[in-house]
Amino acid sequence: MDFEENNLDEIEGLSQRGRTLSIVDLINANTIDIEMSAFCLYAISNGASFLTSARPGNAGKTTLMACLLTFLTPGVRIVTTSSPSVVTEINNILNGKRTDKLCILCHEIGSGHWYGYLWGKYVGQLFNLMNYGCRIASCIHADTIDEIYGTLVSRELGVSESDFNQLDLILFMKLMRDGMGYKRRVSALYESNIKVGKHNLLFTWDEKSDRFIKHGDSILIKKIAEEHGKSEMITEKELNRCKSFIEQIVKSSITDFRQVRKEVIAFLNKNQTEL
Repeated sequence: MDFEENNLDEIEGLSQRGRTLSIVDLINANTIDIEMSAFCLYAISNGASFLTSARPGNAGKTTLMACLLTFLTPGVRIVTTSSPSVVTEINNILNGKRTDKLCILCHEIGSGHWYGYLWGKYVGQLFNLMNYGCRIASCIHADTIDEIYGTLVSRELGVSESDFNQLDLILFMKLMRDGMGYKRRVSALYESNIKVGKHNLLFTWDEKSDRFIKHGDSILIKKIAEEHGKSEMITEKELNRCKSFIEQIVKSSITDFRQVRKEVIAFLNKNQTEL
């Protein structure tokens, strides 16, 4: 099987209720906006690892994670932690060598005995893979950074403080009653500030206006620029292209996640050749 087709199947395997939603579906529902989506596209396509989080169930953290996985760099293979031993096996296979061609997907950091879940020492091993170039993606039941830190950086799970600090993105979901149904919002997005050993708040959702607010410049974007030897002018140009692309697919009304992924691949390949 072509690994890109495998990636789509792994993403679809996250769907818990009906059709696998796309980033366009989430934007149309105002779960996330175009600017934040464009930032995530830029960060994740440049190798960012991420965690989605919400304490209540049904808040949309798994759906958000699935949408963000469609932003992966072309050529990166998704490997799901179908059993805890998968993480150990990958660590053993790499044996200290680096690779930027793997994204290790954990369906949830939780103690339940379900497919794709991780708990105990295997969570620490998962985070350790970032030290060897692997991207990781998962979700967890928590509503604050401190709550996530307390769970992960513990004797039971074994995530080191340095590994936690290098987790690039943490996105929190909020679930609210809306008439007879519910509405979901990305209530906050934090990015790693590894130089000072903490995560900075970059985006928040304002409940009164139902709009998303960006707080200052991104430290992660500056880090990406430094790693790739790019000027601020180039990174700004690339970010604007990401925003234009997201606007374009929203206007085109493409909602099928597989088609969105195809559009993302075409965009990233074109963007790479032009810059």
